[in-house]
Amino acid sequence: MKMLDKPCWRQTGAPRRIWRALLALAASALLLGGPALAAEPGHFIELLSGAGHADGSGWQSSVDGVNWIPAYAPYPNPLTMPNPRLNSLGVHGDQMWHWAGPGLPGSGSPPNAARFRYMLDIPPGGLSQLIALVAADDELTLTVNGQVIGHYLLTQHQQPNSQPIVVPMDLTPALHEGVNEIRIDAADVLGVNHWLFFDPYNINASPTEVLGAHFAGPDSLVGDRDDFHGGDAADAAPKSAHVQAILDVFANTVGQGAGVDLDVAADNMPVGMTHNFTLPPGAIITSAKVAARVQMTGDNVVNDIIYYNDSTAAVGISTNVVTLFDLLGGAPQFGRTYLLDLNLAKLPLRATNPGATVSGPPDSIVNLFAMLQAQQHLDLVFADDTMVDFSELTITYTMPGMPAGDLDGNGAVDSADVDIILTGLNTPALGPTDPRDLDHDGRITILDVRKLVAGCGKPRCAK
Repeated sequence: MKMLDKPCWRQTGAPRRIWRALLALAASALLLGGPALAAEPGHFIELLSGAGHADGSGWQSSVDGVNWIPAYAPYPNPLTMPNPRLNSLGVHGDQMWHWAGPGLPGSGSPPNAARFRYMLDIPPGGLSQLIALVAADDELTLTVNGQVIGHYLLTQHQQPNSQPIVVPMDLTPALHEGVNEIRIDAADVLGVNHWLFFDPYNINASPTEVLGAHFAGPDSLVGDRDDFHGGDAADAAPKSAHVQAILDVFANTVGQGAGVDLDVAADNMPVGMTHNFTLPPGAIITSAKVAARVQMTGDNVVNDIIYYNDSTAAVGISTNVVTLFDLLGGAPQFGRTYLLDLNLAKLPLRATNPGATVSGPPDSIVNLFAMLQAQQHLDLVFADDTMVDFSELTITYTMPGMPAGDLDGNGAVDSADVDIILTGLNTPALGPTDPRDLDHDGRITILDVRKLVAGCGKPRCAK
């Protein structure tokens, strides 16, 4: 990507830290099972981190993914410890890591990368939602039954004191009745301390309050989901005046090209579009996200960016941009296809285009609900080595007078509303009337999840 203010790219390493390889996963009131356990109806087993068992039950660890041994716990770490107050019952997991001996491990004993698995046996009729709150130092990939659930990089989720911030991941779409394999591949690239942690994180351990399915709101689809087949009518995207102005800047810049349609391989050429939607009068947005399927096709893809409504484009400096680096947790690679997930409740933003070097965390995490509510459209410009197959905007909203906790406006408080709060977890509320802030403390937190779950109309927050 040669473009306006990004002539070339190199990735710089994260600052060296004195601890690493923390993984925190939290599951709510959690399903049934384990391969060596004959789970009885109504008996719920929390997937707490801890020492595995020689019969293959519990957490197992491996270096190569072939030879498995019981995970070692409690694993020593002098700086980062699990907090039992996170769980209302005082129950918490032990630190764990891979250790085959001999003797006792130190906090930084090898290996620096390890794999973990938990075999979860779900009996007929026992399938419920499983939410995990995830953190790691430095990185992890979570899979269920071979399906990737999500990736995590600590550099994107750190408190000012360098301790990790958890993010929610929903394992439910990959689960099925019978035996399920939950896998975590964790890596520590800095090599100081390491451990792994899995805890219910106080979503409430009551078996009657297991979460449920996700709600899909109204959509705006640009493109046609045809695996990059060009020349279709749907590939000519609608464009606002703002989008066209950004495309004109590229067209008039030496070394750049004019904007191209969807499903056209972009090489120093931007792809622009506008999602238009109409909300009913009085509607209050409670969640919004974009799913976009892209392929990296240009000569310098590693520092590609996305402009939106509040972005400006100019030769030299662009402002308020989203980097693919931040969305993917690392530099995009030429020839790769990605399904980008833009959570508009927690969008990572760079104040200015990072130019030749993309490193470190974004400058801020922003919520676009107020902007979407006021403008009723979303501009997106992918620049400038990114081919786009489709982009889909999904919005949920509620209306004044709906029951407290009914965040999707369907007249009920259920699992869909829990999911909506999770997408905005640990962010400021949007004023005193934000319907997600059920405890009115000015933030969207796990306390709001707890309060909502307590008010669900059906057992297990069923829809």
